[in-house]
Amino acid sequence: MKLRVLFLVGLGVLGASACSQGGAPASGAQPTQATPVAASAAAAEPKEAGAKLKFKDGDDRERFSLKPKDDGAKLVDGEDQELARYKWKGGELKVSGPDDAVLAYVTGGPDAFQVKDAARSAVRYTLAREGAGWKLTDAQGAVLYTVASDGGGASVKGASGAEEVHVKVRDGKLSLRDPSGKTVLATKQPVSPEAAACLGFSSLDLPVRMALLFRLQSPAGAASP
Repeated sequence: MKLRVLFLVGLGVLGASACSQGGAPASGAQPTQATPVAASAAAAEPKEAGAKLKFKDGDDRERFSLKPKDDGAKLVDGEDQELARYKWKGGELKVSGPDDAVLAYVTGGPDAFQVKDAARSAVRYTLAREGAGWKLTDAQGAVLYTVASDGGGASVKGASGAEEVHVKVRDGKLSLRDPSGKTVLATKQPVSPEAAACLGFSSLDLPVRMALLFRLQSPAGAASP
């Protein structure tokens, strides 16, 4: 009798053990985890600095171009030879020659800009907003040029008040024309007429004229490092 009882108890223990094993998950099974999404390869690529601003003459020959960079821009001639370098220094635009020698600094904004010498010790020119246009003065405050909006374009007048350059926009093309109506420079790239008008400041060196154009065209540059 005792042997029979022990036998039945043993069967009950084996059955309970088998049920326990059948209800438990396999020891090798691991919970499913989401795989982290890989970073996009494009995120590692250099940030686009923008399109090249190319100017041609009336005979459709390339004269010079402004090539934006992440920290500024570079000015090259029609043969892609470097003429000047522009680099943001906080809220200032540093203008250098191809040999990296400092030529000037453009400071200020958005309604008044100063062109200072290489040592930042003297103001050479001031470009300030005047009404709907701009006025360029020299170190003594004498007016050199004025820029006035003109039917979607702009008119650049010299110290005498006579028009020297007219900026005209037509069919997606911006052109700078002399008093006779002849095209001096033209571009199909987006640029504001008031910024392009800076190229009409013929008494200034081209690197300085283009620095003013670049500064008016890039108002966000003041926040650049």
